[in-house]
Amino acid sequence: MHPAKAGMMIFMLFWMWVLFTHPQRDQQPPFPLNLFAQAKTEDFIGEKECASCHRAQVESFERSAHAAYVHSPRLPIDKRGCEACHGPGNIHLEDERNPAKVMSFKKAPSAAVATACLRCHAETMHMTQWKRTSHAQHGIACTSCHQIHRSAEQRLPIEPNRLTAFPATAASLSFEQYMLKGDPVSLCSQCHQKEAAEFRMNFHHPLPEGRMICSDCHEVHPDQASGKRSHPQKGSCATCHADAAGPFTFAHDPVVGGTGEECGECHRPHGSNNPRLLKTFSRGLCAQCHTDKASTHNPGQTCWTAGCHVAVHGSNTDPLLRTP
Repeated sequence: MHPAKAGMMIFMLFWMWVLFTHPQRDQQPPFPLNLFAQAKTEDFIGEKECASCHRAQVESFERSAHAAYVHSPRLPIDKRGCEACHGPGNIHLEDERNPAKVMSFKKAPSAAVATACLRCHAETMHMTQWKRTSHAQHGIACTSCHQIHRSAEQRLPIEPNRLTAFPATAASLSFEQYMLKGDPVSLCSQCHQKEAAEFRMNFHHPLPEGRMICSDCHEVHPDQASGKRSHPQKGSCATCHADAAGPFTFAHDPVVGGTGEECGECHRPHGSNNPRLLKTFSRGLCAQCHTDKASTHNPGQTCWTAGCHVAVHGSNTDPLLRTP
């Protein structure tokens, strides 16, 4: 036998011996799923027992949108009442001070919070999809935006004079519908303060006026279905600005989407001090790409108001975009 083949066979026989003589231990599911995995039927004691120590929390939960779902007798026992979220009560009672015996949404890391929520909300997204989001990677938990219990005190703690504080409006999603801690725009503004400040510029998308919310453009819970629907920036803009998206016989390159940042080549998405959310003023905008025309071509005029390239997004008649 060739030495190389003999060596390969010895290598394979060695690993077969390792696998058969050292079987891998069954890995425990992550917290808090391990609480449910190890629980017996008698470990689920019901929310009446929980109320003996946590009466205020049980009463506030009764006023929440969650209550209607977890009180159904058709649900499996591990998805009913308090124990559906916090884990089997009997395991908690074995060692009440041990955080590993009960799911505390105030103390648990964001990954554990998401794991607990996705036991029921798997239709929203899978755990692997959540891990890929920027929210997950920055330690933002479901409970950063959503509340489990309905409590009058658990409202968005934003100072009224902060730049990022947006008023709740009729266009905003219902607090109760999605169990949000506050107005959606204000929630996003707590972390995305730079973007919130841009909406205070002279020209901006109408979020402060209540005619839009952040999720009109951004996918809050990106899942497999939304991934298939996902589109580059142009697709998001075209939802409202279909007239600028074409298709055109002769399209401006950024509109086609083959180069650069598409709409973002010329426009700022949140707000600008220039009309139409333009990045820069006048012919300086065009000069970002058309550097050869900046100083000698029709000086003193903007490229479109001079009556020349008026079809800034695209034309069906003129390759130089001089007519619509």
